[in-house]
Amino acid sequence: MAQALSEEEFQRMQTQLLELRTNNYQLSDELRKNGVELSSLRQKVAYLDKEFSKAQKALSKSKKAQEVEVLLSEKEMLQAKLHSQEEDFRLQNSTLMAEFSKLCSQLEQLELENRQLKEGVPGAAGPHVDGELLRLQAENTALQKNMAALQERYGKEAVRPSAVSEGQGDPPGDVLPISLSPMPLAEVELKWEMEREEKKLLWEQLQGLESSKQAETSRLQEELAKLSEKLKKKQESFCRLQTEKETLFNDSRNKIEELQQRKEADLKAQLARTQKLQQELEAANQSLAELRDQRQGERLEHAAALRALQDQVSSQSADAQEQVEGLLAENNALRTSLAALEQIQTAKTQELNMLREQNTELAAELKHRQADYEELMGQKDDLNSQLQESLRANSRLLEQLQEMGQEKEQLIQDLQEARKSAEKRKVMLDELAMETLQEKSQHKEELGAVRLRHEKEMLGVRARYERELRELHEDKKRQEEELRGQIREEKARTRELENLQHTVEELQAQVHSMDGAKGWFERRLKEAETWDCSYRNPYCSKSRNRRKPSSSAGSSTLPS
Repeated sequence: MAQALSEEEFQRMQTQLLELRTNNYQLSDELRKNGVELSSLRQKVAYLDKEFSKAQKALSKSKKAQEVEVLLSEKEMLQAKLHSQEEDFRLQNSTLMAEFSKLCSQLEQLELENRQLKEGVPGAAGPHVDGELLRLQAENTALQKNMAALQERYGKEAVRPSAVSEGQGDPPGDVLPISLSPMPLAEVELKWEMEREEKKLLWEQLQGLESSKQAETSRLQEELAKLSEKLKKKQESFCRLQTEKETLFNDSRNKIEELQQRKEADLKAQLARTQKLQQELEAANQSLAELRDQRQGERLEHAAALRALQDQVSSQSADAQEQVEGLLAENNALRTSLAALEQIQTAKTQELNMLREQNTELAAELKHRQADYEELMGQKDDLNSQLQESLRANSRLLEQLQEMGQEKEQLIQDLQEARKSAEKRKVMLDELAMETLQEKSQHKEELGAVRLRHEKEMLGVRARYERELRELHEDKKRQEEELRGQIREEKARTRELENLQHTVEELQAQVHSMDGAKGWFERRLKEAETWDCSYRNPYCSKSRNRRKPSSSAGSSTLPS
């Protein structure tokens, strides 16, 4: 067989063997290159695993979104609390404004009363009626005192005429001076008593007004102090709440911005990583497809070469058969290497499938992250709108606080004016008290002068009466009957005076309900003066006889 082979065939076989060796060397080189590529791909897979672990860590970091939700819930709770406190503050502000308006109205009323008291002009019919009532009360008390004095005198005179009727001596001379005493002292005493009672009542009324004004001013000062303390507390609480709100809002805004920046950075990094992984996967797929095509082409070439070699080996010599066996061994080695390459290819395909699945999962997570990012942007817009609303509310509250401060300053000014008016009123009351004391001293001096003048007049009248009595003793017998008639008349008048005393007591009980009974009191006072004059002046007997019907008519007109 060896001889049967020609040199050309032998050379051709050698060339084929050389080509097979070169191909084997090329395949071994390619195998080495594929191993290097496989190691690089494994490194890439490890790098991708690391990136995937980093992405998982980023996902774990995304749990901070829950913290953001917690912060948002806390912010909503704080906003609700702030709204409730704002409502409470508005309610308290409205109540304070109502109390302030009430205090202002009371202060205006007090200032009006003070102005009226300063001017001394009555504002309405009420003060006029009160002054008239005070004057009538003073007249009533003076009349009561005068009636008590008249009763004492009439009692003494009723005792003395009885002694005169028994003794018929000089006692009538004692009766007549008393009955004929003049009236100016009684009138002066009556006027003085009336003025004293009026001054006393006015002084009591002024003291009551001063005490009421002082109590009112003290109460207003206390209420103003309480309101100022409440306003200070409200301002402090509002400032504290505003600072807390600003700090919380700034903290939440900073945290949200940090989280948004982190999420944006994570999303950008994940997008870059996914794009890089996709590019690497595409390159790996292309390289695997090229390797697969090359392996298939080499397999086909090796199969064709093996078939040709088998054909040639069957026809060649033993040497060629040995070479063929070596080639078969090399072929088997190549097959084993191809099987290993196929296993590597299957592993690569599995890894590629896993990478594709991971890529799909990362794409889904990316979509979820984008949705979360959009939600966070919407929440950010809502928070910005809420921030603007809270800022507007804060500006409104600051304006209200400024208005309250201005109102507080106005209240302080009004209080100072009220204090000044109270001081002026106090000075006026002190001046009035000094005037009343001066008037009292003046009245005392006038009363002393009147008493001295009255005593002088009484001395002169007594001297004149003594002369007249000496003249009248001569006509005593002639006048006894007249005196007895006068005594009877005086007894009747004492009875009438007792009736008048009862009527005066009834009138004292009715004086509070008889504001318009001034004329009747004046008529009764005139009648009492006429009776006193007719009783004390014996020369007025004719006029007394003429006035008897009128007096009887007046006594008949007394109220039952």
